[in-house]
Amino acid sequence: MLAACKGPAKTSTTASAKKDSLATPAKAKSVYNVQLLDIYSKYLEGLDTLQMEETTTAAKKYTELFKDQDKNTCDSAFFIFDKYYGKLNSAIDDLHAKDTTLHYDSLLMDNVAHQHLSAQLSLYAKRLKTNGFKVLMTEGDTYIGQDLDFLEKWFSPIVSPVMKEYIARLNKDDKEGFQEDAGLTISIVQLASRTVWWEQFAAKYPDAITATLATNYWKGYLGTLLEGMDNTPVMDYENKTISDDYKTAYTYVQNKYPGTKTNNIIAPYFKLLLQKNKQKADDLIKQYQVKKIIY
Repeated sequence: MLAACKGPAKTSTTASAKKDSLATPAKAKSVYNVQLLDIYSKYLEGLDTLQMEETTTAAKKYTELFKDQDKNTCDSAFFIFDKYYGKLNSAIDDLHAKDTTLHYDSLLMDNVAHQHLSAQLSLYAKRLKTNGFKVLMTEGDTYIGQDLDFLEKWFSPIVSPVMKEYIARLNKDDKEGFQEDAGLTISIVQLASRTVWWEQFAAKYPDAITATLATNYWKGYLGTLLEGMDNTPVMDYENKTISDDYKTAYTYVQNKYPGTKTNNIIAPYFKLLLQKNKQKADDLIKQYQVKKIIY
């Protein structure tokens, strides 16, 4: 799941928690039920990774085992499920890619409640939704991604309030999108707001099991906010100055979130770009990278 690029990420709706994969969540400090976690882990190992319905099977087992457990155990078990969820997503997507019998792009083209789909495609769409998946498209090709409504339905009622907030935010970011074909699909101001949110969430819950992941999401988004993307560059190369969109976003952070780490990191870079000192600005980015301030 939680990815900001999870599963077969042909495109990305969220920044990666690490540069290329989901970071391992930090262990919570309180005691948790190791025996029960082991039982669940072994149970998932025995499930099929070629049947999408197994996500629902795994979620039902989670409810059965953890509905009355302490929240730390529930949160830890959620990450065990999430690993399986990602594995199943990859397998289902592989099957999808090999299937040429149906025109799956119709699931995206027919956006009026799938009224005009064949019975076979309608059933497929229903199976995907019920079991936490959805059809996405990049550069004309469809693929299977995760529908995080599934996590809110099955896990949010059981996990801790912090984890519930974490899942809700991942779902929000996923629905809004992030990038496609080396370009942002959200506004730069929206990216800036998202970056600050993850910084503040990580700071608010420094000892939570989500802390490392949240920090890595922040660093991933911050890196994009500073470096841009190939098709959404920071620099207006024709005028050799910072683009208006990034200028607006950086100013937005300065005015609305002046005391954040995000602003403290952006501010000197922004100043150098306004001075048209691109070389020093690039050197500063390299320093941030070396110090692992950004991903």
